[in-house]
Amino acid sequence: MTGILPGGAGPATTPAEPTEPPLVDRAHLLAEIRAALTATGGVLLHGPAGIGKTALLDTLARDAERAGETVLRSSPTAAEADLPHLALIDLLGEALPGLAEDLPDHLRQALERALLHRAPAPGTATDPLAVRVAVLEALRRLAQRGPVLVLLDDTQWLDEASRQVIAFAARRLTDRQVRFAVTERTEGVEQAGTAPEMVALCPPAAREIPVGPLGERGTGALLRERLDLRLSGLTLTRVHAVSGGNPYYALELGRSLAADGSESALAADPARPLDVPHRLRALVAARLGELPDPARQSLTVLAAARPGTALPDTVTEPLGAARRHGIVRPVPAGTPRPDHPQFSHPLVAEVVLAAADPAELRAAHRLLADLTDDPVEQVRHQALAADAADPDLADRLAAAADTALTRGAPGTAAELLRLAADHTPDPDTAGRHLLAAARNATAAGLPDLARACGERLATAPAADVRVHARLLLARLLGPDHPGAEPLLTAAAEDTGGHPALTAAVHQERAVRALHRGDRAEGLAELATAEKHADLADDPDLLVELLAQRAPLTLLTDPALGLAQLERGCRLAAGRPATAAAVFCREGLAVAALRSGDLPRAVAEVEALRAEVEAAGRTEDLANVLYITASVYERAGRCTEAYAAGRAAHDLRERIEPSPGPARVLGGAAELNGGTAERAAQLLDSAIRAAEDDHDREWLSYAHGLRGRVELLRGNHQAAAEHLGRCLHLLRRMEFTDPAFFLVDADLAEALALSGRPEEAAATLADARERATGLGRDVLTLGLHRAEAHLTAAADPRRAADTLRELIPDSHPYPLELARAHLALGTLERRARRRAAARAALQEAHTRYAAAGCLPWQQHTAAALAALDALEADPTPMQQQILALIRAGATNREIAARLHLSVKAVEANLTRLYRQYGVRGRAELARHRD
Repeated sequence: MTGILPGGAGPATTPAEPTEPPLVDRAHLLAEIRAALTATGGVLLHGPAGIGKTALLDTLARDAERAGETVLRSSPTAAEADLPHLALIDLLGEALPGLAEDLPDHLRQALERALLHRAPAPGTATDPLAVRVAVLEALRRLAQRGPVLVLLDDTQWLDEASRQVIAFAARRLTDRQVRFAVTERTEGVEQAGTAPEMVALCPPAAREIPVGPLGERGTGALLRERLDLRLSGLTLTRVHAVSGGNPYYALELGRSLAADGSESALAADPARPLDVPHRLRALVAARLGELPDPARQSLTVLAAARPGTALPDTVTEPLGAARRHGIVRPVPAGTPRPDHPQFSHPLVAEVVLAAADPAELRAAHRLLADLTDDPVEQVRHQALAADAADPDLADRLAAAADTALTRGAPGTAAELLRLAADHTPDPDTAGRHLLAAARNATAAGLPDLARACGERLATAPAADVRVHARLLLARLLGPDHPGAEPLLTAAAEDTGGHPALTAAVHQERAVRALHRGDRAEGLAELATAEKHADLADDPDLLVELLAQRAPLTLLTDPALGLAQLERGCRLAAGRPATAAAVFCREGLAVAALRSGDLPRAVAEVEALRAEVEAAGRTEDLANVLYITASVYERAGRCTEAYAAGRAAHDLRERIEPSPGPARVLGGAAELNGGTAERAAQLLDSAIRAAEDDHDREWLSYAHGLRGRVELLRGNHQAAAEHLGRCLHLLRRMEFTDPAFFLVDADLAEALALSGRPEEAAATLADARERATGLGRDVLTLGLHRAEAHLTAAADPRRAADTLRELIPDSHPYPLELARAHLALGTLERRARRRAAARAALQEAHTRYAAAGCLPWQQHTAAALAALDALEADPTPMQQQILALIRAGATNREIAARLHLSVKAVEANLTRLYRQYGVRGRAELARHRD
């Protein structure tokens, strides 16, 4: 996207309408459903209860009603399954009076009797065939008035009489004017999946589409949107795993967490069972109560074991009773140990753990400790089996944590160190275990566990532990949270004048000052921190300060900033990985990116990404992926930029409290390999989130990217507003390097094309001065492109000729080269040189295709198609209209002057817009041949 390093924040306001989709994490599924309805006229959605089938039908109904379609719907229940024709009453009961005159008498009467609108004549029976034909004809009559969508929900409870009638009609309605969307429940918590049986309710070619679980990111988004409950880290992972991605179960679990405040307790003890709400627990509790004691004890062992654990026959044989009750089922063939059972749903395992006697649960962990040869897993089970503090066990847990770190599993190390603290009688040693656990949890992207460990250290005996714990808690709160200040004050009071601790407090204050845009205070705090760090002789602290200072220096003195980053990397070499060391290496990639040295930038981020992934440092990985996406974009590798950007979006959605940064990254990814529409949706949401958080930095990026969306759409005025807002925010934060975020050329282009030449010229002059001062020659081509658009307002031929001479054969930023050819094609079109325009546009299309930049590739393809559709030169009448437009005449005045209708003037204007490649009368008035 931008290749930037974290900076400041501040207030801003940009009103925007809500654009969130009505369903969470179902965009691709909805697209598949809509495509199936269009292609075949029918779709059968099947899946377990609570998976979201009804919500999908709700969305289809809203879409159809907005499009003016007739929507017929039935949602039967189990209690109504034996009531004949009830679904037909739901579907056609209200429509029947309006259809009465359209149906033959005998069919109308049969349908009226089936729908209970008319009593049958004494001694006569309603002909079933007449009812079927009547329903078929009623649907055909409705379809003659417009498209019809039939929605049948929970058809496992559909009454038999309605089922036969609807199936009869569906087989004969194949012209897709009547479409059928049907849902069927095919599995439950206690039973294995079953095949759907209701496809006959759809037209013959209908598709069967399973509705699967949400992903973890979708579960988190659902809880945020519906319950305003923000879960992250282990807590979200647990809720997602236990719910199995089922939206209904996830919401019930979320409500339980929110109601009793058990989220923090769960974070503090990841082994603690979730409090399963009664409505869910009741689904399986009765079946558990029917099992013999050996089966229940075996279920406890199975629930406490890691997936894939090899269990002895003494555990698996008593589970036969649980299998007969649908509580467990065999592992699918092809998976490890297919002879061993698994729970029919993760929710069942949680109910088993919650119901287990503590002594039984400890016994289960003792057994599992004896069964495993892995030292990390073995000591974890031993800790969970212990019922008293054990210093020897604490030492083994700490050693296992070191092993976990060498395996690249800081999250596991955090859990082991938390357990080590619980088994350590010495308060000082226990506190240091907890601090290490909190730091590893932070690195692993587990903020809830980090917070729980940090909060236990408020009364730790060692001052340095208290200081570092408070600083960590302040960082977890975020840069603008009011609760951070008391933590920083308490940390400052606890330093006792120790240089390293004092430097750490001032460093954190510097971060916050810079984030809110107070550069003077931030630099002053940094200077104080550096003064104390010099006295501390702490290499890790020096690396942190260099990592914070260098991005600021890069903005005004790239050479010095690069030297600071290189020094930070040298100090960090050979030492354990830290966030600051990773940050310095990211900075090297960004410095290369801004100077145009893309091979070095790519090499830096690819090596760094591999190392961070291997180390399991989730929080660092989120930022590395962001920088990686930025580097790939400027390197013209948009497919890879899209993949890295999506990964960064998904990861940040999971681990960060605010959704703004994640959605900015998602929007940037869409501009590389997705769609402008999805980018706009994500970026509008990001703008709202950044405004709510007073996050000036991410707000600037969101506006900048949103402006690019409007450039793609040809909405130059809107693009200028967003891009201008971006540049204004960047300048307020003193981010003056024009290579920091590529906004200047785009803004000048948008201003020029929206009739604001003076502002465009001023923007270009300012950008050229800053680029020259910092040696940013890599930006020159973009500024040439923008200036050509400015020149074209008076002379498109001269603008095209000048730009053609300035376009090089190659460029460090391949997308800038493609943009230049696209601009040249646009100028040649305006100059009425169609062959030259076609050649330039084809060159741009080829370059965008080679980069894999789908939105701009599609934009260029549309420009080529429009060029091929151009009409001949303007007719004499159109030339008169053009002259009057330039004179400022309105459509009505032109019509009166030329003795035309207003509609005729509008039609000719539409042709002129196409011929001249403009989007409105203002651009047309400025155009000169």
